[in-house]
Amino acid sequence: MNLMKLYASIGAAGIALVLVAAAAVYLCVKYVIYLLWIGHVFRGYVAGLERDPARLTGPAPANPLIRMFTGAVRHANRGANDLRAELAFLFHKHFRKVNRAMTLLRLISVISPLLGLMGTVLGIVKVFRVIGAQTAVNPALLATGIWEALITTIMGLTITIPALCFYYFFKMQINGFQVELMEYAGHFGQLDPKNGSGS
Repeated sequence: MNLMKLYASIGAAGIALVLVAAAAVYLCVKYVIYLLWIGHVFRGYVAGLERDPARLTGPAPANPLIRMFTGAVRHANRGANDLRAELAFLFHKHFRKVNRAMTLLRLISVISPLLGLMGTVLGIVKVFRVIGAQTAVNPALLATGIWEALITTIMGLTITIPALCFYYFFKMQINGFQVELMEYAGHFGQLDPKNGSGS
């Protein structure tokens, strides 16, 4: 199937959907790997702290979760509300790119079915224009035209469903990180000499 035939089948809305799908795949793959990796490194760091709490006073590695953790430990003894507020600020500061990617995924999940619907409407208008120019209506032509018009709706839904699933996956991962950071910051905050309560 050459490009002109493909364009004739899916139209401009279909081409836009292909580009949107490529952007969604890129964002999903990049940030799934990123979130899983930083979570793995963070848990390894915390396991190392269990063996050697003195590492807490050393320089923090580049991992954003570890940087947030060391910042949260300093606020651990100020109360749960202060710790939550500090974590919210730190997540906003260190997870800007992830939040931007999540916003784009949410936007893709909203735009895709609308683009698909637009492609379907434009395709059906084109079919009826062709049929209106003929004196005898060919049912096979009508069926083929409507089938081609519906392809963009299918494409839109095919993009929307996985994009929404990944959006909520990212949201759950970030919420899970926040819970872990709260727990670990409370535990290790008692060991941090900077808090004035360490042993």
